[in-house]
Amino acid sequence: MASDNAKNRPDISVIVPVYKVKPEYLRECLDSILAQTLKNFELIIVSDGAPKENTDIISEYAGHDERIKVIFQDNQGVCVARNKALKLATGRYVTFIDSDDTVTEDNFRGVVDFADENQLDVLMWGIYRVFADHKTEFSPYLCDIPVFSEEQKEEVQFKTMVGILPFFKTPPASADAAGSACAKLYRTDFLREHELNYTPGLKRAEDMTFNLEVFGAADRIGYLYRFYYNYRQNETSATYLYRENGIEVFTDSLLAMRDYLDKSHKSDLFYQVYYMRCMFFFLESMDMDYLNRDNPKPLGRRISDMRAVALRDPYREAFSKLKNDHLTWARRIPLFLIRHNMMYMLALFYSVFRLTRRGK
Repeated sequence: MASDNAKNRPDISVIVPVYKVKPEYLRECLDSILAQTLKNFELIIVSDGAPKENTDIISEYAGHDERIKVIFQDNQGVCVARNKALKLATGRYVTFIDSDDTVTEDNFRGVVDFADENQLDVLMWGIYRVFADHKTEFSPYLCDIPVFSEEQKEEVQFKTMVGILPFFKTPPASADAAGSACAKLYRTDFLREHELNYTPGLKRAEDMTFNLEVFGAADRIGYLYRFYYNYRQNETSATYLYRENGIEVFTDSLLAMRDYLDKSHKSDLFYQVYYMRCMFFFLESMDMDYLNRDNPKPLGRRISDMRAVALRDPYREAFSKLKNDHLTWARRIPLFLIRHNMMYMLALFYSVFRLTRRGK
């Protein structure tokens, strides 16, 4: 890690892609970064076809702080934006922050110290999910882990795909996944040595595919049980909007994930977890698109569309090969209904299940 000790190198390169974000959120994000107690960082802002009111804010901030670098490009998506910033990064570590989120002022100092102390390739930490009137803790682990064991390294790849699994228990852990690029620190030279980048063109779950490869390549992974990252829960974001053929963005990510598993010669257990992810994406698309109140199609047409998707790969293979003993009861019921072509019952079950989950 000799290059990590180069003099005058920033401790962190902070990458913030910007597209259509509320101007007040963007200012809050940038202010939280510039307020860090650790001052030796560079901020790389990628204006990914952002509207003028946001590019004006970016130019304003860049004009007042020499640590800020700016990339202006036509809208090409977050994968291309992050890849361009990664090429420009000079920091010992890299971290990603979404333009509508914020970080606590001790974030950079805390994670750099922990990563340096344990000579980590990757470090994760907890986040707050911030709602309009409250916030909740979200953490994939419930204690500091200076360096993951081999078992924990395998588990974090599973958690990246689906969260904690009934058959894989490495306490202490919560039921939360680890796929997001936010609230993570990556050693820059490690990423470059292994040529780890985002897959261009992916529009959903791009973080999941990226981190699956990262965790597979990393020798030293750690976890810091602190809550430094404020993840804004914005129900007007693209995540919640109805899109025609919205499942295709999930399918693209699943195919990229399958390509990684095949190239890496992963065990059958990894494929079982992958099949679980296929089912979860199918159900998520059912929630977001097929059952979305903004979907203009009659219910019968929506059900017909769901059946058609279930009969083509990768979903057909997943529903056929997924083993029941790898699922909780709440997941076994949807799988049973899908296998028996009971799509109306599936829609009813999932609507009720979704309401009970959101009520918690």
